[in-house]
Amino acid sequence: MKKSTRKVLVGVLVVAVGVGFLIYRGISTTSAYYLTVSELKNSPTGLKLTDRDSVRVGGEVVGGTVRYDQKRLVLEFAVRDAEAPNEQINARYEGPKPDAFKPDIEVLLEGTYARGQNLFRAENLLVRCPSKYQSEGE
Repeated sequence: MKKSTRKVLVGVLVVAVGVGFLIYRGISTTSAYYLTVSELKNSPTGLKLTDRDSVRVGGEVVGGTVRYDQKRLVLEFAVRDAEAPNEQINARYEGPKPDAFKPDIEVLLEGTYARGQNLFRAENLLVRCPSKYQSEGE
């Protein structure tokens, strides 16, 4: 093998390893489990969550549980599982309340879950668009 060919191969290998490392780091630092409320509360077999593990949980906002402190920008509410309405968790989000946020709307929370307190500390809160934006045919 020529010396110049060997240099090219080493260069390509170094670049490939570097790109692979960057992809791995990007995926591992931004990945999070997605669970329903009942899955989060009951921790399915093989899933071990600590209070530091980031997780995404989806559910419906329970009517009558929404409390919003506009001065401190703290939103507290309960979320229930659509499939198992008796399964609920309390959620706390610090930030401005989304305009579309209201009782009985589907939300997606990302953050950490404190099992002992049954409290989900949300760092991100996404609200599903209301049905008024759907076409009439649906």
